[in-house]
Amino acid sequence: MDYTVKVMTNLDPKNVFGSTAMLPDQCSYIWEMVKNMDFPDNLKSASDITLCGMGGSRYGAYIVQSLYNDMLKVPFFGYGDYHIPAYLSKKSLFILSSYSGGTEEPISSAEEVLERGYPVIGITSGGKVLEMSKKHNFPSIVFDQKYNPSHQPRLGTGYMVLGTIAILTRLGYLQISDDEVKKAIEELQIAQEEIKNKAKEEAEKLQGYIPLIFAAQHLAGNAHIIRNQLNETSKSFSAFEDIPELNHHLMEGLKNPQDKKLMAIFLVSDFYEDKHKKRITLTEDIVSQNGIECLEYKPTGSSKLSQCLNVLSFGGYLTLYLAFAYGQDPGVVPWVDYFKEQLAKTKP
Repeated sequence: MDYTVKVMTNLDPKNVFGSTAMLPDQCSYIWEMVKNMDFPDNLKSASDITLCGMGGSRYGAYIVQSLYNDMLKVPFFGYGDYHIPAYLSKKSLFILSSYSGGTEEPISSAEEVLERGYPVIGITSGGKVLEMSKKHNFPSIVFDQKYNPSHQPRLGTGYMVLGTIAILTRLGYLQISDDEVKKAIEELQIAQEEIKNKAKEEAEKLQGYIPLIFAAQHLAGNAHIIRNQLNETSKSFSAFEDIPELNHHLMEGLKNPQDKKLMAIFLVSDFYEDKHKKRITLTEDIVSQNGIECLEYKPTGSSKLSQCLNVLSFGGYLTLYLAFAYGQDPGVVPWVDYFKEQLAKTKP
């Protein structure tokens, strides 16, 4: 595939490439922003935390649940719907996550939370969420989109992921040092060329195949995000599964149909526990025996957070280059837009 400036400019008028390259800037910006904010004490003693968001606005929940499951001091949940879960109470903390500030499902849920007087914090670029924040006097992280020129929520990954981590750290639910975050961002910046080159290489192999993303432990949330970006950015069907769960069912589903065109991408890491490393090796063997080619991506990084950010970058570039290979504009989502337009017409 020719990745010349002319080709990318013609296929990428919204500058998705620029947004993808600015992931380190997004991370640094949002971390420093939240780190220097003050929050009410009632947000710091929740019995449980729930983040409501759709699409790219829920990326922070996917990452937190896999990356920090062993560190969170209280239960943490992510969901997306019009109504709040029954377990929420005045002791809960509700994170209203909407990149655009206008996503109807989390806004509807937030209205129920506010009606009941439960604690709320928002993260957004503005819109209705900012209006609600001012009206109901709850704090919101309102970020500038300058590091996401495409203005596509799925390309504001750094804002939503590091923003969620920063909120939980600033409120005391996570103990993540400033030095660790800065080092992870620095390592991400240093690795950019290596990441881009690997993404180009793998994108060329994926063309014409359905990608299956496999991961374990701290990278499981990344697999979910790459699946979403393959759908939206590359206009490609994809699926993801986590180890060890997939070892209890998926391997029996690889046999049929016989003419399947699948390709597996395993996200591997030296930080995986030995038992998970063994599962990765055995799973690759079984997938290969079923006639499916296996690719591996092994992120660099001195910490789990650093590796997580590395894979976020890799997924962004991988799905972007695959879009170029298919001759697709990565900055538009015509069927999602069509669906929303039709849904708006059918509202009572």
